[in-house]
Amino acid sequence: ARATLRVEPGGVPVGIFAAGLGEAPERTIAARAAQLRADGARVLVLVVHPRGDRALSAAEALLPAARAAGVDMVVLGRRDDPATDPARVDPTAPPLFALEGHGQELLRIDLSVPRDAPPDAPLFLARGASGKAEELKELDDRIALLQERAAQAPPAMRELLDAKVRDLLARRAAAAGAVETPPAHAIVATASFLPLAKDVGEAPRLKALIDAYDARVAELNLAAARKLPASCPRAAPGEAAYMGVSAKVAAGESCATCHATEADFWRRTPHAHAYQTLVDAKKQFSLDCIQCHVTGWQQPGGVCRIDRTAAGGPGLAAGGGGFGRGRRDVQCEMCHGPASLHADAPPGDIQLEVPEQTCKRCHEVENSPRFSYARYRPWIVGPGHGEPLAKGAAPRSRGEIDGRGARGPNDPAKPTP
Repeated sequence: ARATLRVEPGGVPVGIFAAGLGEAPERTIAARAAQLRADGARVLVLVVHPRGDRALSAAEALLPAARAAGVDMVVLGRRDDPATDPARVDPTAPPLFALEGHGQELLRIDLSVPRDAPPDAPLFLARGASGKAEELKELDDRIALLQERAAQAPPAMRELLDAKVRDLLARRAAAAGAVETPPAHAIVATASFLPLAKDVGEAPRLKALIDAYDARVAELNLAAARKLPASCPRAAPGEAAYMGVSAKVAAGESCATCHATEADFWRRTPHAHAYQTLVDAKKQFSLDCIQCHVTGWQQPGGVCRIDRTAAGGPGLAAGGGGFGRGRRDVQCEMCHGPASLHADAPPGDIQLEVPEQTCKRCHEVENSPRFSYARYRPWIVGPGHGEPLAKGAAPRSRGEIDGRGARGPNDPAKPTP
C-alpha cells in the first residue's frame, strides 16, 4: 500500500497509491495524496482492492474522500462475479474504473496532459474507440429488437415501432460521426479494457514473484498431503468407483479395449493433456486447480492426494499405450461418471449424454470466462466419439470436419477455455 511516483522519460509524474482497507481510510487517502502532490505528482490514481463481496459499493464509498483529497482517478482492481459483473467506467468525480472478474482483463488508461494545463486542470473522461463501439453496439441491439417486434406487430403498432427505429437510426448515425471535444487545457483520460489472452506476454519480474509463490504453496500442500491416507476411501456397496481410462478390468481388458475409437479420439483433445498444462504452469500441487485436471478428485477410486495422481501409472498416455490406474487428465469418467459398475455389467451404469452443467463444474466463469457449450462441444464429439465411425476412417472431431480449425478450442486464434 505504498505511495509510488512514476515518471516515464519525458512524461508526466503520476502518483499511484492504495488505500481503503484499514481504519479511517479518509485520513489515509488524504495523507498519501498530499505526500504525492508534494513529491511532484501531476496526476493521482487511487487503487482499491476491497476484501469480501460488494467490491463496487466499497469503492464507491471512498469516492467522497478521494474527491476531497484531489484524487484524479479511482481504479477498482476486481468486480465480485465475472459471470454477471462486466468491466465498467463510471463518470463520477473522480471517475471510477472497475475491472471484471479475477485477473481476466488489463486496464489501460491513456493520459494526454497539455503543456499549458494549469495545476487545477479538470480531468476529461474520453470514451475513445472502445467506448464508442460499445455505444454503437447498444444502439444496434435496440434497433434489431424493435425491428423484430415491428415485423410481428399489427399495422398501427408497426407504424409506431418503425418511427422509433428511424429515430434510433438517426441517433446511431450521429453517434458514429461524433467527435469528442475536451475542454481547453483539460487532462484527457481514455480507458481500454484488454483481455489477458495468450498473446499478451508476461512480465519477467511478476512471473518470478508468482513462481516463488506457487513453489511455496506446493511445498506446503505436499507436506500436508503426505500426512493423509494413500488412497481414497473405498466405495460403499453398490456405489460406483472411478477406474481410470486404462485400468485393467475383467479378463485383463481395459476400458480402452472396448472403447478403442473413443480412446483414440480422446488422445486428440485438450482433455488428454489437462494435467500437463498444470505441470507447465507449476500448479500441479495447487488445490484450487488440481480437481479439474485429474479424474475423480476426492471420490472413491479417484485421487485424494495431490502427490498420488499417477498411482499405478499415468493412465492411457496421450501418445498411446500405458496401462495403470492413473487419474491424470480429464478422462472419460470425468464426463460420463465413475465406471466400475459399468465395467462389471455393460452396457448399463454409465451416463451417455453429458449435460452442459457437467462441463460447467470446471468450465465455470472465473476460470473459463468465454466458455460456450455450443461452441466447445463440437471439439469433443464426432465420428469415433458420439457418432459412428466409418470403417477405416480415423476419429475426428466435429469441429475439425466442419472446418473450424485443426487444433480445437485451445487454438490461440479461438476463445481459450
